[in-house]
Amino acid sequence: MTEVELVANRLASHLHDQVMPWLAISLFRADRVAARWAAGQTGDGAMLAELEALRTELAESLERLRHLAASLKRVQRAAQLRAALEASAAAGLAARRGQPGGEVDGAAPQISFELGQAAALPPDITEVICQVVREGVANAVRHGRARQIRVELRREPGRIRLEVADDGTGFDRSKLAELGRRGHLGLALLRQAVRARGGRLRVSSRPGAGTRLLVALPLGRTQHRS
Repeated sequence: MTEVELVANRLASHLHDQVMPWLAISLFRADRVAARWAAGQTGDGAMLAELEALRTELAESLERLRHLAASLKRVQRAAQLRAALEASAAAGLAARRGQPGGEVDGAAPQISFELGQAAALPPDITEVICQVVREGVANAVRHGRARQIRVELRREPGRIRLEVADDGTGFDRSKLAELGRRGHLGLALLRQAVRARGGRLRVSSRPGAGTRLLVALPLGRTQHRS
């Protein structure tokens, strides 16, 4: 069962257990008010009390429905973010298709996504995250010949953290500068994009141990760096 399906089940349970009973009580009370009105019992305090109770119950139902609508909005945003990350990963795979090292034993690597609570992000943050995912997947396939790639996104107080990890061949980090001089500028461009939004990019790798791209980006108003 997917994350979206799990959340949808929780929302359905909330609707059934928390909202529908209040609406049923309100309907029952409305019937009682209608019966009093039909019987001409409009001048006593009992009917006024019934109307006040009905108003309270309807207000509570409305508040619970608002909470439910907000939860549904979060589910929608989570689905949109996941779709954007999956599209970026697919673009990374497509960028290396047909090139040497673009496939491992004729099969594309398995890519998993862990999004945690990072459902709604500012557009500029989403843009740079997708850029990192696209380049990270492309490098994992092209240079690392990875079979497994994991994309993890999590929200922390005041920032968002992204990790793109693979089980590929890895590399000697001391050779990063040499790779740049040979025209492999992908990581350098990623670092610039992350820094422009006030974030940090760290590369963790060693031969035979895969590669991890670790990104931390601040949330809220941040002065872009040049």
